[in-house]
Order: sequence, then C-alpha cells, then structure tokens
Amino acid sequence: MYSPLDILSLETWILLGTAFLVARYYVNRQFQILKKCNIPHEPMSIMKLASLIKDRKKPDGYFTKTLEIKEKYGRIYGYYVGLNIRVMIYDPEILKQIQIKESGIFRDRRHTFTRCAGKEMNTSLTAAKGNHWKRIRTTISPMFSIAKIKEMFVLVENCTDKMVETLNEISTNDKGLFLPKDVLHKLSLDVICSSAFNVDMHTQESKTEELQMLKMGRKLFDIQVVGSVLLGMFVLFPSLERIAELVNYSLFPADSIKYFAGLVDAVIKNKDYDKSRADLMTLMLKAKISEKKAKTAEKGLTRNEIVGNSIQMILAGFETTGNTMLFVIYNLAIYKDAQKKARQEVKEVVEKHEGLTYEAIMSLKYVTQCINETLRLYPAIVVNSRYCEKEVTIQGVTIPKDCHIEIHNYAFGRDEEYWENPTLFNPDRMEDMSKINPIVFQPFGAGPRNCIGMRFAMIEMKMAISKILLNFELDTCPDTPKPPIDITFKASVQPKEKIPLKIRRLKSSE
Repeated sequence: MYSPLDILSLETWILLGTAFLVARYYVNRQFQILKKCNIPHEPMSIMKLASLIKDRKKPDGYFTKTLEIKEKYGRIYGYYVGLNIRVMIYDPEILKQIQIKESGIFRDRRHTFTRCAGKEMNTSLTAAKGNHWKRIRTTISPMFSIAKIKEMFVLVENCTDKMVETLNEISTNDKGLFLPKDVLHKLSLDVICSSAFNVDMHTQESKTEELQMLKMGRKLFDIQVVGSVLLGMFVLFPSLERIAELVNYSLFPADSIKYFAGLVDAVIKNKDYDKSRADLMTLMLKAKISEKKAKTAEKGLTRNEIVGNSIQMILAGFETTGNTMLFVIYNLAIYKDAQKKARQEVKEVVEKHEGLTYEAIMSLKYVTQCINETLRLYPAIVVNSRYCEKEVTIQGVTIPKDCHIEIHNYAFGRDEEYWENPTLFNPDRMEDMSKINPIVFQPFGAGPRNCIGMRFAMIEMKMAISKILLNFELDTCPDTPKPPIDITFKASVQPKEKIPLKIRRLKSSE
C-alpha cells in the first residue's frame, strides 16, 4: 500500500501545505476588505462566484437588477469578482468627489481589460493609464476643440445629405417601411470614415450590408464564445492579462483589427494625402512621434497609438451613435407631439440662420432635449468605472485601494428618486439642465475622463435628426414595439428586437 511519502518527499508535502495555507490566508484576508470598510455586501463563496459568472453571461439582467440592489443595500454596495473588489455607488455627492474633486486618486477608468486587446488597442484612450493616458489625452483633446469641429462640420453635413438621399428612395420604393438601424449605422460609419480615416468608403451608397467596411465595423463588437470565456478569466484573474499582452492576444476579432490597422498604415504611407483636410487622422499624423520619444514626451502619438485610437473612435462612435439616433427617432415616431415640436424648431432655426449651419445646430434647444431624454432612457454606456489607486475616505465612506467604482448610468436614468415616471419619454424634463444633477445624468461621463468626442457626437446626431425632421414624417407600423423598449448589451447598448418604422416624404407646404 502506497503512502503519501512514496509520491512526494516530506519536505515537498510541507512546502505544498505551507503554500496552501498562505494562499488561503491571503484569500480570506482579501474577502475581509469590504467588511473592514463597512461596505454592505454578501459574503463571498464558491456558490456566489458561480452565480456572479452566470449573471455576467446575461448582461441585460445584470444592469436591470441594479435598482433592486440599491433598494436592498442602499446607495453603496460592494461585491467580489474573484479576488477583485467592485463597489457600486449611487450617492451623487460621493461620486462627485470621485470623478471630479479627487480625480487624481481615481484617474484611471479601470485596471482590467487594458492589456488583452492587442498592441494597438492596448494604447487607446479608454485602456491607457496614468501618465500614458495623460500624454494621449493632452494630444487628442485639441483635435475635438470647437474650432476643429467647425472645420469637420462639412464632412458630417456631406454624410447626412447622403442619408437623406437613401431615405428618399425608401419613401418612394419601399412604401416607407424601413429599419432605421441599417440606415443610421451606415451613416455613423460613413461619418467615422470621413472624419477619422480620411477616406470616403461610399458606405451609404451600397445596397447591401455586406460592404467590407461595414462588416468589419460590426465585427469589432462581436466577441465569440472563446473570447467570452477568456473575458471571464481576465475578470477573475487580471494577472493573466500580462500573458495576453506578451503574446499580443486580443479579445477583438483579429481580422477586424488587421483591416483597420491596414487602413491607417495606408494613409500613413500615402505621401500625397490631403494634409489640408480637417479630419482626425490628419491631425493625429501631424502629432506622430517615435516609440523612443514617447517614453519621455508630454505630447504626441506613436503609430500603434494612432491605430488604436482610430479603431477606438469606431467603437465609440459607430454602434453607440447609430443606436442613440435610432432610439431618438423611435421616440419621435411614438410621441408625435414631440416630433412636431422638434420639426417646428428646426424650421425656425434654418430660416433664421439660412441653413443648417454650425450656429444653427448649436441653437437647437428642443432637439437637444429629445437627445438627452433618449440618453437618459437608453444610455450609450450602461456603466462608467473608476479605479481607486489608494485607500481614501469620502464623506465617511472608506473606499479600499485597488477597487473599481461602478457608476450605473442605466439605473440612475430609471430611478424614481430622481425622475418622475422614469420610463416615460418626456423631453420637457431636460429643458433646464441647471436643475439636473450632472452626476445623476452623465451620458458622456464626468470629470477629466469624460468622453472626448462628446461635442462631435452631438453635432452628428443633431444634424442627422434635423435633416430627417425637415424632409420626412416619422411614423410607427404594426410591427413597431411599444415603449419602453427592452435593451441588451453587447459592447454597446442596443434594442433586443428589430425596430421597424415608416417614413413619408413631407410636401413643401408642410
């Protein structure tokens, strides 16, 4: 009969036993952190971990349950993901300290999924950390200034004119029935191609969705089963990301990354491209520096950073902007009074400014209210996050070092504590933004790490919606779902089901 000593020596067994006890001590100590900080939470266990993993596979359920969690535990709640700590905070005053006043302690969005996106995407603004992020942000921020956006305005206008041509054909050839998602996604990708890649890919002119640019743009949001499994592993064991970085592994589809990286390289190698253009690619290329210089420079972008942030613009502006415009025109089709009021405002502004100029777009108050109200109901980003670099006490709440703060935009937007009849689309509630807490309503984030392309996205949406209102009447059809729409999350917020609408060309007298 064999004994344990026949397999391993006594010393080896002692070493293994000691390692097990040390690991168990470390794990138990980690699971005591929330308790020591007096943050409400459920004790961690293998069963709880299994339940959490199951919930993460159904992200729509995850973010719709957050108000139930608030009701049960209050405005602050913590939980463990593996050995990692997450703290949900619904207290606007504490969040204001975190995102603005103490932003130096919470300067990074997260410390997970920052090394597992490939060498290019690991350098994007959302993944960059510390001084690396500061250099990239300092370089890119001026590219989204009012002056630069005015220069890019004509690019957006040309793209929206093509959208109107497409809708004209639909209104006459297809009895006005259409899927807004197809039209608006092509528009948003067309805008990105023009403004970010210095190219016109004729996205909206294609009669099929199989256009290569469109396929690759949508594929960026498609994380397959293997990616989902690894995603869970990276959540539970962030140190695995170091291995992913070493082998240049990316959760994003390799062929999509390769496609867009090739586009950027083609522009870089093209010595004859129009350097007078105001697109973002041209501006980034003017700031190009070497990898060696980047180690000490305070401004400038390397080749990988240019590629990564160009692709990030697609992730940030393709489906998110397209889906937001989809939700807006859906709301306007459902709520006819809001549609009439918005159309009347656009007509008056166009007459006053003699066209949809930049100044005209900026003066569209009610259209902006419709967009903001839509973003409250259907936020483009469900959860914002901030990483805590050191233990800090804010308003009596001790926030532990190395935890991630979660700011649930979806829950804030549906919370009866802040909004009357929160599931009802009511643009009038957005009339006086000074009465709305910017922490409770932060569709583009808050503080130094807010969305850098916020102004540009709003210009694109207001331009597109205004041209639709000027030329067409939006209506529902028998298959149009009733509000509020069920949404899900797959890299961006999107409706669970298709949203068909009907469109009719307005007569000149209307």
